[in-house]
Amino acid sequence: MILFRRALADIQAKHDGNPFEIVFWNGERLRFGTNQGDPEFVLRFRTRTAWIRSVMETTLGLGESYVNGDVTVEGDLEDAYTALVEHGLRIQSASKRSAFKGIVQKAVARSLPREKSDIEHHYGRGNEFYEFYLDKKLQYSCGYFKTPEDTLDQAQEQKIAHTVRKLDLRKGQRLLDIGCGWGHLMFHAAEQYGVECVGITLCDNQAKYIREQARARNLPVEVRTMNYLELDERVKWERIVSVGMMCHVGESRADAFYDKLGNLSAKGAVVLTHCISKMRESSGSDPFVEKHVFPGYWFFSLEGETNRATERGFNVIDVENLRRHYAMTAHHWRRNFLRNYDLIKKRMGFDDRFMRTWDFYLASVVGGFRGGHLNLIQMTMSKGINDAYPLTREFLYARDRHRSHNGAFPRFPLEPRVDAPS
Repeated sequence: MILFRRALADIQAKHDGNPFEIVFWNGERLRFGTNQGDPEFVLRFRTRTAWIRSVMETTLGLGESYVNGDVTVEGDLEDAYTALVEHGLRIQSASKRSAFKGIVQKAVARSLPREKSDIEHHYGRGNEFYEFYLDKKLQYSCGYFKTPEDTLDQAQEQKIAHTVRKLDLRKGQRLLDIGCGWGHLMFHAAEQYGVECVGITLCDNQAKYIREQARARNLPVEVRTMNYLELDERVKWERIVSVGMMCHVGESRADAFYDKLGNLSAKGAVVLTHCISKMRESSGSDPFVEKHVFPGYWFFSLEGETNRATERGFNVIDVENLRRHYAMTAHHWRRNFLRNYDLIKKRMGFDDRFMRTWDFYLASVVGGFRGGHLNLIQMTMSKGINDAYPLTREFLYARDRHRSHNGAFPRFPLEPRVDAPS
């Protein structure tokens, strides 16, 4: 604890960003930042236990203390979490048990039924819940913003179009979508490019929605409720895509996932993966998110993705980091969640603990990407050499001409703000 307080003092002396304060249960206040004016936010530990848990149990202690009301934030929770992420490495260097280092958890091999259970735990709450805070097409992955003024619906439409363009689809080809969500990438690919699509999901309500939509639109789109590891490797695919699913693969099956990609790909196949990544691969996951939101998740690293791909005969064509896009996407999600806070409670029957858990989770996503702890990597590769792929990136942007901006994250109103219980 002494080392941790020394680390805080070091940050206090060196922080040159927007000012903020930490207030302890005994009235002690620590101010960070030399700029004058009111603090951007105030992080208040109402009990000694909340402080100790946050230090010793990392985000699990901090998050559960927030859910309990023992930690409150005056200002924007997203800004507070971002600041914690930005200063995390400095704290880590001072103490191996820092509050924001993250607890290393051993990877545990999950059975296929357990993987389905984990997926249903998050995605199986019913489509209505996600309609309250996602876009109209229920895209639960990073959007693609051409300008900061784009709406969430625009960004998700653009994400689908941008992703599908990278696949360089040709009429009559077959596309496999591993972890297909609610199927809108497949609908777009079938409608715009004339390809046949097969989607893989473990979530029953997603599969039901896709079947209904494919039937209504008369599209060659099939969905299978199964684990991707059960796919028949005798069937080869010309195009494979996986958007936002790889965090559910788990550390123990990271290599098996790439084995499967390699074995399912036809010679010259184009494969695109879209996943949250860390710059350095490590065991374990965020303990709060693991326990309360996404059981069984784990993040690849950019290095790990590239190594696994090349070891299985893939030729990496293109890598794009959409980190800022995910920060903006999650900010929209949380804004919608807070706007519909009371309605969600009423319609879904969730209590305050669930709502505050989800609020902390969404804010942590924003902060993780803003602070650079997390990245969103889109990697396009071919099985072996594919010289038919477009020579330049112009095919992605030829019709897109938008002004640039200063790179700052846009700020959207978050009212009505949800205050912590007193």
